Amino acid sequence: MTAFRAVVLACSALALAGCSNGSRDVSPTTTTSATTTAEQPTPEELEQSARAALDANHRLSVFVLWHNRVPAWASRSTDGPALVALRSAAATRRARGIRARLLSDRRRVVSFRLDPSYTKATATVVDRQRVQPSGRKGKPLGRTVVLSERATYELRRVGRTSRFVVWRVVLRR
Repeated sequence: MTAFRAVVLACSALALAGCSNGSRDVSPTTTTSATTTAEQPTPEELEQSARAALDANHRLSVFVLWHNRVPAWASRSTDGPALVALRSAAATRRARGIRARLLSDRRRVVSFRLDPSYTKATATVVDRQRVQPSGRKGKPLGRTVVLSERATYELRRVGRTSRFVVWRVVLRR
């Protein structure tokens, strides 16, 4: 129960006590039990959490590009098919002996939509990157590559918390 509700309840009780008719009849009293409910996150908090998951997923992707392994902390921002795809891409590059160093990155969230159920979110992201392919020991291989990608990110809320994870990434042309 919040402090405001407690004050309102106390004032109401005093007002009702002062309005008695002065008779000696004892009227039955009713008691209310106070239940505590967890505060639900606001839509703004949920959107902020989903955007934070997008940013964390981006940092994870940059890490995986260079290291060709998915760290233990990956599940904090990414799960489901998106995490499977990240592991697969890392394994493929590792098997081919290729690493990629991010030289420049311009990322922009074009649109963001929080589902009315507050359990899902969708974002469209445009990412323009300049990447240097490298060999196993970090020696540059060939020329830099400019990537211009547009992707739709599907995010899912974790249980009843305010935390979101990137669930699926679909590249668009």
